[in-house]
Amino acid sequence: MRMFVGIGLPEECRTSIVRALSPVAETGLPVSWTRAENLHITLKFLGEVPDARVGELGGLLAESARGTGPFRLLVEGAGGFPTLSSPRILWAGVREPLDPVRKLHQNMENILAGAGFPREGRPFHPHVTVGRVRRRLPAGWTERFGGALSGKRFGEVPARSYQLYESRLSPSGSTYTVLVDVPFGG
Repeated sequence: MRMFVGIGLPEECRTSIVRALSPVAETGLPVSWTRAENLHITLKFLGEVPDARVGELGGLLAESARGTGPFRLLVEGAGGFPTLSSPRILWAGVREPLDPVRKLHQNMENILAGAGFPREGRPFHPHVTVGRVRRRLPAGWTERFGGALSGKRFGEVPARSYQLYESRLSPSGSTYTVLVDVPFGG
């Protein structure tokens, strides 16, 4: 199974992002837009993991979350990876306070690395993936995307837990299923 770890977004936050993206998505850009129900704050992509490790992963994630209490994050603004001028991934930003999510991420990386999951080679940048670019974007797309999302607040996320998700790919897009919900604070 393809798995990742993330923090789910409240419905009003997802709706706000989709509403802001709607004018851009309707222009026919070569982007696979993330469906509203799949929007989440990405913490770690695990890749292909045997089904038999789901229970173990749940325990490892619980251990990672033990020292983290509930916190709130603000979803605001936009960007792209590796850059907004030449992106492969389009995202909505996650803003202050970032210390709790960074600490959680570091704990998770340390514990999962001890269980054989490779550490991420890039710096951690919490975000909500809103689209994946399929091919070169036309001139002027940055202004449309940036205008739709930059500087806009999409809502607060009351983070009380994080989730281990399964990601199933299909021609109509990915389907995410929560396998384990891990409350913060043990």
